Amino acid sequence: MGKIDDALTRTAGKRVYFDTNAFVYFLDRHPEYFGLVAPFIEAAAHGALFGITGDAAVAETLVKPYQLDNLPLVASIKAFFHAGDFLSIRPHDSETFDLAAQFRARLGMKFIDALHYATAVRAGCQFLLTNDAGIRSTPALEVLSIKALASP
Repeated sequence: MGKIDDALTRTAGKRVYFDTNAFVYFLDRHPEYFGLVAPFIEAAAHGALFGITGDAAVAETLVKPYQLDNLPLVASIKAFFHAGDFLSIRPHDSETFDLAAQFRARLGMKFIDALHYATAVRAGCQFLLTNDAGIRSTPALEVLSIKALASP
């Protein structure tokens, strides 16, 4: 747990953007990644860091439950995202979409990844927690790779 503890120390009191995969791993209790993302979600729930995400992450998290036509699960996920003050959910306005287009053009990210990245930057985040290899750190935002947190 050394890398996780180090990352939690570095993110303490800071704004951390959560990408969709962090929520999917947490809510599905993913056998490989749940233990890596749960400490960050718990830290946000306890106010040790400021958890931020975007409307797109919420929508992406709902795709599989909608595909399965599992409306109780849809309701449960919606309740999770709106429970308490552990997470600020940001809308994606025209300025955010424009910035995402710039990141897509300059950094070669997939557009949805660029949208998450732009939302994080516009929200003043210092960190972005993700497992998407196409999202890389820049001077504007440090990417915390979920997979890398597991490696020795």
